[in-house]
Amino acid sequence: MIKIEGLKKSFSKTEVLKDINLEISKGETIAIIGPSGTGKSTLLRCLNFLERPDAGKIKIGDCSIDAQKVSEKEINNLRKKTAMVFQNYSLLKNKTALQNVMEPMVVIQKIKKNEAEKIALSLLEKVGMLEKKDAYPRELSGGQQQRVGIARAMAIPAELILFDEPTSSLDPELVGEILKLISNLSHESDTAKIIVTHEMNFAKEVADRMIFLEDGIVAMSGTPKEVFNCQNVRIQKFINSLNNLMEKE
Repeated sequence: MIKIEGLKKSFSKTEVLKDINLEISKGETIAIIGPSGTGKSTLLRCLNFLERPDAGKIKIGDCSIDAQKVSEKEINNLRKKTAMVFQNYSLLKNKTALQNVMEPMVVIQKIKKNEAEKIALSLLEKVGMLEKKDAYPRELSGGQQQRVGIARAMAIPAELILFDEPTSSLDPELVGEILKLISNLSHESDTAKIIVTHEMNFAKEVADRMIFLEDGIVAMSGTPKEVFNCQNVRIQKFINSLNNLMEKE
């Protein structure tokens, strides 16, 4: 069980997250949608303390922290329970695909290198990147780099994987393959997932629940069917604008 209570975050005088409250079950996939600049990525970054929340409580499994009185040890324990797939891949440029996937196992989990290598090779095969195991990020396409990023996230036995707009930096022809990969993974794992995305058809297919985030609060939470069929004018306008954009592309 993952529980978020009263999460708040401001930058200077701008209140980005006002009062976020969520509960996520084991294995549940949550898609977060909403206008740009409404705090979706900030929410994800606060959940593993890449951004430090101003207030709020986060509980992931047996790890519970209060943002206003948290220690570095507690933050590190929280991070061990989360993994993240970034918009811009965030691979280590001086390490190969294999070494990138091994890194969190060796550094965070303290797994021996030979054991970490076996796991990493298996994960690279799973995401279709085994043949590129010795390639450096500069030698890989955006889609290939994101596949390595997903394998790296899977390398940690996390209770929560955070996907921060995983296709936003990809060329249009590569988006489909990454969405298919994430969709396959979401149906075969007990790990909870939060996916920030503008891909409405993907969200409808993969999510158990959708969250519409606007003005720093959860404006709606429901099944994809409930969200897509809701009578909220603002939400329908947002969904229609994205659908129209996709049709033009």
